[in-house]
Amino acid sequence: MVKEIIVGEDLINEVKKYDVILIGSSIYNSQGNGFQKKLCRNFPEIDKINKQTNYGDVNKLGTCQIITSYVKDGFPIFVLCYINKGRYRPDLYPDALCYDALENCLKLVDSHFKGKKIGMTLMGNSEFEGGGNAEKIYKIIGDNCENNEYYIYDYIQKPILVEDSEIYNAIKKEYNDGILTLEEYNDKKCRYYWQQTFGKYLIPYPEGLTKHQLLKKIKETKKELKDLV
Repeated sequence: MVKEIIVGEDLINEVKKYDVILIGSSIYNSQGNGFQKKLCRNFPEIDKINKQTNYGDVNKLGTCQIITSYVKDGFPIFVLCYINKGRYRPDLYPDALCYDALENCLKLVDSHFKGKKIGMTLMGNSEFEGGGNAEKIYKIIGDNCENNEYYIYDYIQKPILVEDSEIYNAIKKEYNDGILTLEEYNDKKCRYYWQQTFGKYLIPYPEGLTKHQLLKKIKETKKELKDLV
């Protein structure tokens, strides 16, 4: 059942509250914006597994991929739900959500899990998840989610470059307005660089580095992660 609708809060900040997180996905393996992109920054195995599926395969619609890689580290199970047919011309095709696929994914999730606390966006509504009609989506969720507690995060998702720019500009404004000292400004900016690369959950921010040292550390860490794949 739908336990709560959380309006205006980004689910990325509360993933550890849940046993399961649902991810509205495109059959074209794109996770380039919004909540999806931020999840992949923090949990790269999601992106890796997603890209192993057949690109553009319409047979993926209505299917799910369960990812348990991070449970051992105290994080939820992640579930890729293939509901989006692709949306390359939003001016011509504003709604790329496959409502039947959404319904089937929710039925699969609801039957597979029992008594779990499940977090999800208003899946299929954002432009990155299909641009679907909110009223229709709420009805499908209400009709098909019975065996678990569902928490729906209803908020405006932004292109990742826009959101990153807003965060960076806010940091600069705090410094220009005298809210931050130079030392605080440099530290906050370095944390920003780190989290835009690796997220905030898996790889701890290395305290006490200068900007030059941090950029070197980012480069080294990216290479280490690439070598592990």
